[in-house]
Amino acid sequence: MQDLNVALVTGSSSGMGFETALLLARTGFHTYASMRNLEKSKNITEIASTEKLPLQVVQLDVNDDRTVKDAIHKIAAEKKRIDVLVNNAGYGLFGSLEDLSIEEIKAQFETNFFGVIRVTQQVLPVMRKQSSGTIVNVSSVGGSIGLPVLSAYHSTKFALEGLSESMSYE
Repeated sequence: MQDLNVALVTGSSSGMGFETALLLARTGFHTYASMRNLEKSKNITEIASTEKLPLQVVQLDVNDDRTVKDAIHKIAAEKKRIDVLVNNAGYGLFGSLEDLSIEEIKAQFETNFFGVIRVTQQVLPVMRKQSSGTIVNVSSVGGSIGLPVLSAYHSTKFALEGLSESMSYE
């Protein structure tokens, strides 16, 4: 029997990451549902167990080099490949620019933009070695238009759009 394709989804404890990880597992991918806080893994692991899905939870905080490297190393050691990376981890910071601190804005970029870079840089050598792979960067309409009280969030998504377009040529 051929091994399943392998997917890694960041930010799988809730929302789109949660649903994406389950969808990939349900459609035949061995899925690593990653999350910063493993205490939030109960729901996804219960569903995976009940449905007998090929899904494992792995700790990965996109803001922490060590957990990113450890998670990618674990997946590569266990499965020898990563076919799909879904960079989903992120959050929205609400507030007008004048009311947000520079620290809050930097934290928004650290997660929503630099987190994508951190994970992607670790996954790319695995994908290059296997000569294939797909990277999906979850953005937002906020990467194309700006709205009030979302300047920090939209800035990260505009940056992510530019990064994604440039990466597609690389």
